[in-house]
Amino acid sequence: MKIFINNIISVLVFISFSCENIDVADTKLEFKEKIVVRAELISDSTFAGVLFTRTLPVDEQYDLTKAEIKDAVSYLKINGVQIVPLHYSGNGLYKPLYDLKFFSGSTVELFGHVKGKSVYSKTLIPESSAINNTMREGKYILASVSPKPDEVYGARWLVYSSGNNNLIDAAGEFHSIIGQVNYNSFENIIVRTSDIPENYLSVPYIDRTFIEVYSFDKAYLEYYKSSSNNQIVNNTFTQGGGAVAWNVFGEDVIGLFVGISKGNRIKVN
Repeated sequence: MKIFINNIISVLVFISFSCENIDVADTKLEFKEKIVVRAELISDSTFAGVLFTRTLPVDEQYDLTKAEIKDAVSYLKINGVQIVPLHYSGNGLYKPLYDLKFFSGSTVELFGHVKGKSVYSKTLIPESSAINNTMREGKYILASVSPKPDEVYGARWLVYSSGNNNLIDAAGEFHSIIGQVNYNSFENIIVRTSDIPENYLSVPYIDRTFIEVYSFDKAYLEYYKSSSNNQIVNNTFTQGGGAVAWNVFGEDVIGLFVGISKGNRIKVN
């Protein structure tokens, strides 16, 4: 599964009404362009880059060739010391000149300059989740996780072919994202998947079902709660959306720059 975050773009839309008489209303749609930043920093995986685009008017079909930004200046700072310049590589994507991997426990900052406006974000690369046990509960699967204060968690189900080598199907969304409720407590938390389709709840598929738990920088929780489309991290940034808790900051800047760690898949008995 591609776990690249492609989530919702938020556009400020105001509708103004002016009436010359009681029978006629003239509606005008006002549009303000936003800079959109998107990056997923996946632990132990080659960094795919940072995408810089702009929002398009809501009545215009989304087109990456129109939305992409080609003249951004940006770099990463890893653990406060290592500077990694990013370079335009096409379709709004900015990448290092060499393969770059992030490791759990690292902090990564993004600095950018786009059309006279500054861009900034910071994220933590989380640890792989420590799963204590798993269990079926009706149509879904639960996992007990030992949480960390700066991480939040989501889970998905997966179904494999005979021999557990080829993926047949997997959850297209997270049921929920959950973090440590009491930061002074070391109690485990329970993460659940979305419902498994009926056709996978019987033999032979029920014996080929796995759970996979994802760890996110805690900033992802606020994004998830405020997003109107809580899908697993693979949606397209388009023009729509409401008020979303982004973690990329700057004047007329929105976006998500988030550290992720994908846990091992665990067979569910």
